Amino acid sequence: MPAVLLLLRSLVVRLLSSKLAASAAQSLRRSLSAAASQLGTVLRNVWDRLRSQESREAILGCVLCILNLHKKVDN
Repeated sequence: MPAVLLLLRSLVVRLLSSKLAASAAQSLRRSLSAAASQLGTVLRNVWDRLRSQESREAILGCVLCILNLHKKVDN
C-alpha cells in the first residue's frame, strides 16, 4: 500500500477515534450532571424533613467525615 494511503488511513482512524472519545466524554458529562442534580434534590428533601438541630448536625458531621476520608485517599 502506498505511503500516502497509509498516512490517510492513519489520519482517518485518529479523527474517528477522537470524535468518538469526545462524544463519549460529552455523554458522560451530561449523565454526571443529571445525577448530581438529582442527588442535590434528594438531599434537599431529606434536609427539609429533618426537624431537630441535633439530627442535622449529626448528618453534617457524617458528611464531613466522609469527605475528609475521601480527601486523605486522594493525597
